[in-house]
Amino acid sequence: MRQTHPLLSLISLCILITIWQVDTAGSMVGAPQWSGRRKNEKTIPAKKLATIFPKAKKFVTKNVALTPEKVASIEKEIGAKLGSKDLKPTFYIALNEDKKPMGLVLFVTVKGPNGAIDGGVGLDMNGKIIKVEVYKHKEASGIAGEKFLKQFIGKGIEDKFLVGEDVKSIAGQQKASQAVTLIPKKMLAMSYALFLKKPETTVAEDEPYDLTELMQLMQGDYDIIRDYFQTEENKEPAVEAAKQLGEYVKLIGDFEPSKNAEQRDEYTYFQQKVHSALQQFAVALEKEGISDHTKEQWQDILDLVNKAHLRFSDRSIDLDED
Repeated sequence: MRQTHPLLSLISLCILITIWQVDTAGSMVGAPQWSGRRKNEKTIPAKKLATIFPKAKKFVTKNVALTPEKVASIEKEIGAKLGSKDLKPTFYIALNEDKKPMGLVLFVTVKGPNGAIDGGVGLDMNGKIIKVEVYKHKEASGIAGEKFLKQFIGKGIEDKFLVGEDVKSIAGQQKASQAVTLIPKKMLAMSYALFLKKPETTVAEDEPYDLTELMQLMQGDYDIIRDYFQTEENKEPAVEAAKQLGEYVKLIGDFEPSKNAEQRDEYTYFQQKVHSALQQFAVALEKEGISDHTKEQWQDILDLVNKAHLRFSDRSIDLDED
């Protein structure tokens, strides 16, 4: 699967930073030794910035005013309304000792079951979350804990941020946990709407013309993952194969099954179930490699695919065959 770089090129971002340095809406902030010499800089959260990007030497600030079109786009992406403070966000661009960008920081507020939740998010140059922090809130203490928040590290614009799917909730705090997911989700949606380019993916050189051909394409990726579990070698190709399978599964809904075609709701259910399982499996495989957890996930996927195939296809299938 080929993928374009999700962020602006380094050169383009450096040019933007140069412009921002002389823009009246932007200013340079030294994270480690911020002294607050200007009146309008007293509110800059230097300590919080240093916690998110501890190796940054400087931060460039940029105030943005969202257009109605951008607001509509962001709200559609996050599935929620933006607050009044979100309409004029302040982004912080972390710079290293060579004055090259390391990523973005945004501080946002979301609505929890018991009131406002203030948080901060760091995004690296690959468009991935590097840190999520929760500050003021009226929820259970666990939502601000490292154990809960570290699961967001590595997630990107393509992730769902849904409790019960790709996010594990604090026990008994499902609503508060889901509210916190809006902090990184809002950061990603706003960053991509304003500065960044969403990754483009291609499934194949020639798209499959029917369900049978799609299944044949998927078989190759199943084989790569199966071989990885058997040989314990070539982890990266296996992770890519898992991601590719997720892309293939998205296409299943474009074709009519050869059996029980009238059961469209059930057909869609299987498609969504397999796609969600593959997404979670790809994340776990990249993080854990071969483990009892990923083995169980993979077997569940195989079982689910076989059930769907028996239900909606006239052809036999054996994903474990040599």
